Amino acid sequence: MVAPIIWAGVALGGLFLGGKALNEAGEAADSAAKLTKWATAAGGLYVSYRALQAGGVLK
Repeated sequence: MVAPIIWAGVALGGLFLGGKALNEAGEAADSAAKLTKWATAAGGLYVSYRALQAGGVLK
């Protein structure tokens, strides 16, 4: 008689933790997208700087 109550608690706990894990994965994906965006912007700035140096505009 107690076993169904215990299994229901285990199932509800699993659903809660599964939802929390999916939320954390979504936040990690957002952070990775932001990092990629800033890394691309920094790379473009560096390439522009090196091109200006090679062209003799900057020393």
